[in-house]
Amino acid sequence: MHVDKYTGEKKVHPGEHIILTAENIATTEICRQEHPQPVHKQKMLKDHFLLFVTQGTHEVRLGNDCFLVHQGEMVLLKKATYVEFVKRGNPNNDFIYESVSFSLKKSIIVDFIKLIEIDGYVNTSSSADDEILIHPYGARLQTFLESLKPYFDDNEEVKMGLFKLKILELLYDLSQTNAQFLQQLIRLNQHEPADLLQTMETHYLEPHSISDLALISGRSLSSFRRDFETTFRTTPAKWIQEKRMQKARELFLTTELQITEVCYEIGYENVSHFSRLYKSFFGYSPSETKSQVI
Repeated sequence: MHVDKYTGEKKVHPGEHIILTAENIATTEICRQEHPQPVHKQKMLKDHFLLFVTQGTHEVRLGNDCFLVHQGEMVLLKKATYVEFVKRGNPNNDFIYESVSFSLKKSIIVDFIKLIEIDGYVNTSSSADDEILIHPYGARLQTFLESLKPYFDDNEEVKMGLFKLKILELLYDLSQTNAQFLQQLIRLNQHEPADLLQTMETHYLEPHSISDLALISGRSLSSFRRDFETTFRTTPAKWIQEKRMQKARELFLTTELQITEVCYEIGYENVSHFSRLYKSFFGYSPSETKSQVI
């Protein structure tokens, strides 16, 4: 086992973007780039995600909800969350955007919780599990973030044991300076598999893979397929297609949306493919359905 170091995308935006990653521990990214225009990125979080903004702002969009993380603030997001990030550079400092982020593996969180249990921690949290909290961070954590920068130097080899100790140090510093963060972290570790019907009803119109849906539901891919077929007596792919076709027909009959708009609305990107699936399912085409509307 070892710590890998590589450079992220930086051709479009001048600056640096360096990534350290270690299996079963964490991935750490330091990003310092010029963003004269907002930069959008969508992704599925496969690990719990901890973000510190040190220059500019970082907008987090979760469905219809939007959270703005300013310079000097941090946020913790749980895994299996589909998010859109919008990075904006600081207009008062050459539009520089800078952040340090951590994708935390379950094993490192488990190790940390075992350590704080030795210290006699008792969970008294009453906050909602899904609550998104923006936390300010102070001088102690700023000093910690500065201490990481030498590890991102091209000539610096990062040892696995030292990398793990730094991540544990981060979690300890956070728990000591912010009790809400500690409670939030422990709740994330106690996350139970989500209700399958609720998961599917919420996400079937979105362009997720079956692997993404398994992750959202808090299951491995094999467990997701097994639980799904036990619950619905069909495969995830067939269930999604049927639900999307029914939704498409409903939109044709109740709205003035065009075929292309309906195609995109229900999660497909290829109109011809959508039209073929629709005709195969109902026996008539989308245009024939629209002609039924008086």
